[in-house]
Amino acid sequence: MEDKRIIKTKRNIKTTLIEMLDEMPFEKVSVADLCRRGEISRITFYTHYDDKYALVADMYNDYLKEAHDIYHTLQAENNVEHDSVADYMNLITCVLDMFYNNINFFKHTSAEENPYLFTNFYNYVLKSVEDYIERHPGLRTKYSPKQTAAFLCNGLFGVINSCVYEGMTEKEVRVVAEDIYAIMLDSKLFIKS
Repeated sequence: MEDKRIIKTKRNIKTTLIEMLDEMPFEKVSVADLCRRGEISRITFYTHYDDKYALVADMYNDYLKEAHDIYHTLQAENNVEHDSVADYMNLITCVLDMFYNNINFFKHTSAEENPYLFTNFYNYVLKSVEDYIERHPGLRTKYSPKQTAAFLCNGLFGVINSCVYEGMTEKEVRVVAEDIYAIMLDSKLFIKS
């Protein structure tokens, strides 16, 4: 377990980065400005992170751990029989929960605004979904796990971003994303065992 002071310092650094993203793209954020704004020394920053990219990687790991925890809670609450379709529906719910729980950060991960953040996060999620598909054989995929994960992730990000851009509420976004996802699960893309 990390020391409480370390947790507090890292939280401050992450919060400061999110605040700075409201004002500038990630590519323009410097460690010096981040430290000045967060009222920490550069030594403190570099004690925890090699650079701003390592900071973002740590944030993504936090978010994916959160999604993992949400998924297992959902599974325990509403899918004790481990129905394959319910497995995947819980996956979409945990992704949406993670997105909206951390909307102050994720609103800055569009390809246009912050290409690095978008690409890096996309790769984290893509690998996680690919691993998920490989570990859940109840619904096999017609195509390779990597191809299916790419299709699902591109589609999911596109749907969420389009809905948010259109000004839909969180509830409306969830309905649309879950409906499209359920249709894909029922398509010939997946083969029920």
